[in-house]
Amino acid sequence: MKNKLIRILLSCLAFCVLLLGCFAIIRQHKRIPPQDGSPIYSMAKEKANALKSYAVQNNYDTCYCFLVDYSLPSGTPRFFIWNFTTDEIVLADFCMHGAGKGNTKCTPIFSNKQGSNCSSLGRFIVNKNRYGKILGEKRSRGVVGIDSSNSNAQQRGLLIHDSHFLDFQSLIPRKCLPLNGASCSGCVTITSKGFQKAKELIDNSPKKILMWTYCSPNTHN
Repeated sequence: MKNKLIRILLSCLAFCVLLLGCFAIIRQHKRIPPQDGSPIYSMAKEKANALKSYAVQNNYDTCYCFLVDYSLPSGTPRFFIWNFTTDEIVLADFCMHGAGKGNTKCTPIFSNKQGSNCSSLGRFIVNKNRYGKILGEKRSRGVVGIDSSNSNAQQRGLLIHDSHFLDFQSLIPRKCLPLNGASCSGCVTITSKGFQKAKELIDNSPKKILMWTYCSPNTHN
């Protein structure tokens, strides 16, 4: 009887591992960047072109920029790394939104107020050396807002950082990922894989990289 129970438990465990593996494969497939001609790509290109002009004028990085399309549901990759040279999205990753009051897992609310725990819209400068004390240098970089809609970003301690919570949650296919204030209180929170690529570009660039978070109502939802 005992051996039979052990076999059942091992079978259940193997099934769970197989199921998670299938979910991971599905999620990896969904990370394929949006292609030219899609509305998501067109909006990203519009923002990227504007950021490149600003970068040229103000001596920021002209090789890459980061984009976040909050009009996409959180269960869809909506953090993009744009390559100015090839004029395309080279990485798509999942991104949480803030868990402040009024936010739901499918509908983000945006704010520039300190203590709101909401995401902010607008253009950001990504710092190379300033990072969060809790997450540390390996997992985060500070950001500075340059628009009126995100001017308090530095005072709020906003970051671009990774999240182990998101790593797990993004394995499960669904339209919207759950909110989690411990993982995202307004920061640009992406997966460990996405952040490692972003960190590599941030650290290797001789100039600071720009980022734009935006949301076009009724565009993609």
